Amino acid sequence: MIYVKVTAMTFGFEIAPDATGQDASRIRTHGEEYDAAVQRLRDRGVGGGSWGDDGLLGPLTAVYADCSAAAVEALTGLSSVITGVGDGLRAVAANSATTETDRTREIGELGGASWG
Repeated sequence: MIYVKVTAMTFGFEIAPDATGQDASRIRTHGEEYDAAVQRLRDRGVGGGSWGDDGLLGPLTAVYADCSAAAVEALTGLSSVITGVGDGLRAVAANSATTETDRTREIGELGGASWG
């Protein structure tokens, strides 16, 4: 779950960097697990080989193998998207935390210099 709080203002939003960072790690882990599952499918091969080839099943086996290979490639792309979302959320959390820290420091410096 991504924690984004929409405020009552007409603009802006708040991000909970710690929660978003934890969720980013979870999503990335899901992507890696998904990739491992797809790799097991790839290792099994395209399938259809156990059907044998007595001349009648040859065309069907060839089409099935092509479809299986295309499906594995499509699933491979999806695992990249999942891990990319996790990486993107991690960057959002890091950027939010850095920005908050920097602005807090700058506000503190402004107050000390101007009103001290």
